[in-house]
Amino acid sequence: MAQVKSLANRIQALNQYWGGLGWQNLDHAACEEIIPDTVRFLPAVCACPEITAARILFNGIEYTGEAFHDSGEKLVVEIPSQNAHLGKVELHYQAQVSPDQAERVLEEDRAILEILSERLGYLAALLAKNEAVEQFKEEALTAYDRTIEAWAAAFDAQNKEASGHTERVVNLALALAEEMGFDGEDLAHIRRGALLHDIGKISVPDEIILKPGKLTEDEFDVVKRHPLVAQKWLSQIELLKPALAIPYYHHEKWDGSGYPMGLVGEDIPLVARMFSVVDVWDALISDRPFRQAMTRDEALDIIISQAGSHFDPDVVEHFIKVLSEGDYLDVPDKMRVQAFGHDRVWVQSRLVSSSEWQVRAARDLFFLFLAYPMGLTREQVGLHMWPDISTDDLEVRFKNTLYRLRRAVGKDVILLDDGRYRFNPLLAYAYDVEIFTTAIERASQAEEVPEMIKNLKLAIQQYKGDYLPESEVSWVIPSREHYRQLYMKALYELAKRYFEKEIYPSALKYCQQALVEDPYFEEAHRLAMRIHAANGSRSDIIRQYEECEQNMLSFFGVRPSEQTRELYEKLIQS
Repeated sequence: MAQVKSLANRIQALNQYWGGLGWQNLDHAACEEIIPDTVRFLPAVCACPEITAARILFNGIEYTGEAFHDSGEKLVVEIPSQNAHLGKVELHYQAQVSPDQAERVLEEDRAILEILSERLGYLAALLAKNEAVEQFKEEALTAYDRTIEAWAAAFDAQNKEASGHTERVVNLALALAEEMGFDGEDLAHIRRGALLHDIGKISVPDEIILKPGKLTEDEFDVVKRHPLVAQKWLSQIELLKPALAIPYYHHEKWDGSGYPMGLVGEDIPLVARMFSVVDVWDALISDRPFRQAMTRDEALDIIISQAGSHFDPDVVEHFIKVLSEGDYLDVPDKMRVQAFGHDRVWVQSRLVSSSEWQVRAARDLFFLFLAYPMGLTREQVGLHMWPDISTDDLEVRFKNTLYRLRRAVGKDVILLDDGRYRFNPLLAYAYDVEIFTTAIERASQAEEVPEMIKNLKLAIQQYKGDYLPESEVSWVIPSREHYRQLYMKALYELAKRYFEKEIYPSALKYCQQALVEDPYFEEAHRLAMRIHAANGSRSDIIRQYEECEQNMLSFFGVRPSEQTRELYEKLIQS
């Protein structure tokens, strides 16, 4: 910077420099950058910049310019402060000032130093004030958060939620928020919203909250008002306004069927869409007055099945990742494969996500190799997966899909042996289809009824719905129906064995389970009528027959078979 000749101009330049710092908003971190710059700038507004170097001592830290060395000829001005040891500003003359200029130079430079030191004193006072304000704000926020925690604890203590529910959903909501890129103050708002998510239920009578059975329509209308109560209460507190989205909107559903506003899709605030998944998850795995807790596998099935209807599918994807990476899922440290109900693959307790598969074809190819343990050539894969593709295109498609498959689950999962690709059977893995078919086979070979029942129950336990329900490739459809028929037969056989052992509740349970799966299953209807007859319930026999008749007429346009009608008449007359 060129020398400024007059003192007035030099002071003006110092003021312009200082004003450009925006020093009113400075903090200690900013000072660590601003004061070194000031040390470098200061000589430029002195009387003899070419021979002047500066040093500033501020809050115990020394700042100097690059060419600085301590000189016998210097000016020193203390920074004014209530703290006598705050610091000082120094000018060191690296060469002798001419005698005829010495008095003027020292006088004018002292004026510059006094202005700067006064400014630094103001800055120190401002920093101390800001620190006090921030400390007060932090203490106030801490007190506020403790109050919020007390509200939530009081709510739990009154048995209006499952024990520990609030603490669990807060922790899981924060984990999901971090996974989805939230940080800093946003996490604080999410925490407060999660703590207060159901605070409006204080307005709901205990006889409704704690009711063991299904709520009536009027009772549910009372429950649905609790987000409005929360919004009315919390919106009056300025600090809690950024946290309101969770208490107000977390009962909204992706398809618009939620409450209180019936919002659809991305019209629902993201934090509320996130928290709704967390809240339902914890509710499913917790005991409630009206039902026992589900297993985590069962709860995960429901969460995934409702992605795209109740829940934002993208949020569910992130939520599954959080569950997989945390200690939330009961998955052993090996590969676990599920094809019934939902196709899912865990590798070392980590659920492989849709984004990791990249394309649906990679997942389908993985299950194709599982379905053909003897292996398939590339051409055979093409016939199953892409029957209309050309030979050249098949080579590219197969290579790319296999690459994605191996990247998702590991290079050693699919092996190449004599031109055939196959699933590696030496891996430590569990596959529900394999467990299912093995149990069915052992049941058919069992010589003792208890052994048969044991294996039938194991097979039924594995079957959580149709085989690969989301896949529409041609090779899946026959297998899907085959496994479904095996499942139906297992249910019927198990019901029949319990009936023969005169364990009628279990017999009826499995019989009805078969009829839920296939309401036109006449053999199951006939067995159910015999069970009702054994229980001495004539009205249930009539109801069962009428249900069978209605189903047959509505779907096939015919009455039940002669065998069913004869059994009905016989049971009614006896």
